[in-house]
Amino acid sequence: MHRLIKFVENPLLNKHLERQATSLEMGFLDPSSEDFEEAPQIIVAELEHSQAINRIIDWKRRWPECYVALSVSELDRERWIAAESVGADLVANRGALPRLLRDKMKLLQQGDSLTKQKLRLKAKAVVNSGDGLVGRLPDSPEDPIAVFRMGNQLCAVRDVCPHAGFSLADGEFNPVSGSITCPEHGSRFQVCTGERLRGPADYPLRIYPALSEQEEIWVEIEQEA
Repeated sequence: MHRLIKFVENPLLNKHLERQATSLEMGFLDPSSEDFEEAPQIIVAELEHSQAINRIIDWKRRWPECYVALSVSELDRERWIAAESVGADLVANRGALPRLLRDKMKLLQQGDSLTKQKLRLKAKAVVNSGDGLVGRLPDSPEDPIAVFRMGNQLCAVRDVCPHAGFSLADGEFNPVSGSITCPEHGSRFQVCTGERLRGPADYPLRIYPALSEQEEIWVEIEQEA
């Protein structure tokens, strides 16, 4: 049995989701309790919910392989990216989500994986002395990415401050704490976890796996299959 859960209040969205599931002879389980005997395979929720970001974090911690899909009614790009940063697999506007989710339900029905494809990109090396900014990907398929070195660890982050869009690579980096401070308004983040340490930014940074091979820096991003 397929384990589909939705935490959706909008009646029209509920109607369309149920219709798409029914067309595949599938259905959503009762979401009244999250103490499921088996891990959900798909969770659908609304990004406008006040606790949406925290709920995504909790779901991904408890069920790492669960596919989390979110609807949005109004475009808030930074909130959208924040949701993806903490683990949302699909974010789409309310009208498109049921159709996009149907494609995922069909894959699930066929026994296919919902996992995204992983793409490795080589960063452009930055010449500097000591720890700090070591690589940049200004033209990645997503947003610009900056790579920092903290001790022996490489940490890659979205190189856009969620507050006003300034490049974080131009900010002050602390190699001991791993914090980067936005050069424009002073928002501060931890580059290895993406955690927001200080505002005015409201959201964390998106992070990416990074590694070094034969003196070259590579960053891994995920894309839909």
